[in-house]
Amino acid sequence: MTVRIIRGILAANAAALAIGAVAAPARTVDLASASVSGLLDAQASGRLSCAGIAQAALSRIHQLDPQLKAFITVNPRLAEEAAALDDRRRAGGSLPLQCIPVALKDNIEVAGMPTTGGSVLLRDYYPARDSTAASRLRAAGALIVGKTNLDELAVAGSTISSILGQTLNPYDRTRYAAGSSGGSAVAVSTGMAVCALGTETVNSLRNAASSAGVVAVRTSHGAVSRAGVMPQSSTMDVVGPLCKSVADTVRILDVIAGRDTRDPETTAYEGMAPSISSANARAAPLAGKTFGVMRTLFGKDPEHAPVNDVMASAIARIKQAGATIVEIDDAEFDSDVTTRKLNVSNYEFRPLFEAYLATLPASIHLATVREYYDAGRYPKVTMEKFLHNAVTWKAPLDMPAYKAALAYRAYMHDKIMGMMSDLRLDAMIYPSQKRPPVALDDKPRAERNGVFASALGFPAIDLPAGFTAPTPQAPQGLPVGLDMLGKPGMDQQLLELALGVEGALKGRQAPRIIQAHIGHAAE
Repeated sequence: MTVRIIRGILAANAAALAIGAVAAPARTVDLASASVSGLLDAQASGRLSCAGIAQAALSRIHQLDPQLKAFITVNPRLAEEAAALDDRRRAGGSLPLQCIPVALKDNIEVAGMPTTGGSVLLRDYYPARDSTAASRLRAAGALIVGKTNLDELAVAGSTISSILGQTLNPYDRTRYAAGSSGGSAVAVSTGMAVCALGTETVNSLRNAASSAGVVAVRTSHGAVSRAGVMPQSSTMDVVGPLCKSVADTVRILDVIAGRDTRDPETTAYEGMAPSISSANARAAPLAGKTFGVMRTLFGKDPEHAPVNDVMASAIARIKQAGATIVEIDDAEFDSDVTTRKLNVSNYEFRPLFEAYLATLPASIHLATVREYYDAGRYPKVTMEKFLHNAVTWKAPLDMPAYKAALAYRAYMHDKIMGMMSDLRLDAMIYPSQKRPPVALDDKPRAERNGVFASALGFPAIDLPAGFTAPTPQAPQGLPVGLDMLGKPGMDQQLLELALGVEGALKGRQAPRIIQAHIGHAAE
């Protein structure tokens, strides 16, 4: 969808919302600082309407999205859906996510909006039904704002698509947003949405969150349904939330997690551990908790010093809160080597994606990865090598390298489980990436550490840890994310631990780019 079409949708939605609010006094809400609980309370008390909240989101999108390119599509029925939610509230209805503005990565199907995966070849695909995650959000009263930009088909980490171009970092527009979920992270960071959904195969949720100064959760494999989501890897793909706080991610997970007959992996997960519940979530006291610091996931060169300094301060705060820190220096934990040895998505992509293409209408005229590759409409810089391998490898699931990766995966899974048990670790911590968000003319996907959770099926959360020193180009510095990895199935416990760590760190700052664009909401 072109920027021109997006502007038309923004104008139509704004006009409809203005008609609904013409007799109401103006209220102001900054969605970049608003929480889920705050918006629910404001609506319950009558201080805010859903129409006003929708207007605030549209205002922020109108002001900032032309600069940042977070959205591929804005919901053309946003005003109508906001009015329906207001009608329901006035009639006495109460929903757990009543009018919480949520954006969805554009590889997650939403009925009534195109699901493009960032590709111009899929710009005319309009799903007939919602993905399970979108359906559950709607049923809980969430207001779906639109579809966000991504690395095309979510196969890289630079947030570049043929349909929109590149999403930029809100703290410094000369730098990467990072991660294929970068559009979702930027939308949340800047208040174009309060929360968002993204997907992650290797790093995409957590690196995007780290670069945008927000929180992202990668759940245990099978905790959240992937039905209605463009696939890349049956082993590694997850759907997860990005919000400004851990508490808000728990509220989203409370709605979208759980058994789904459309995704058998959710039934396999069921019963592994208590379900994720916002009602029961409490910040875990850090006193008595033990964290393993993965020292080999820190860089050792001068360019790594900014992240290392922020992480040192964050670890000191965790220790001051009463936690025990165990230093782990094991050379086998090398993210670059392990990514090459464990990234099974390279082998699983073609069979999965072609099975997905077979479900699309014949009018899309796309049936194979070879056809996609031969069309040549994808971003070459991020996709050429991946797609070339996909079309040239014969029977990728029978390749010895794939079977070796699965065997190494089992070995590393058991090693981490044994280490956590022997050292009595509540979580492992390390920087999401060894360097701050890199410049647009630098190498993308620089030294990221997410593979241990993603390839092995462990839950992990990325939290804002702090900021690097200010520079003329980034006057408030650049955000740095701290990753926390927990045991499979222990998602609720990891979330409660993250609530405690978040309180100790207080590492989030909204990007200054929003200060001139405070959204307005009418009662």
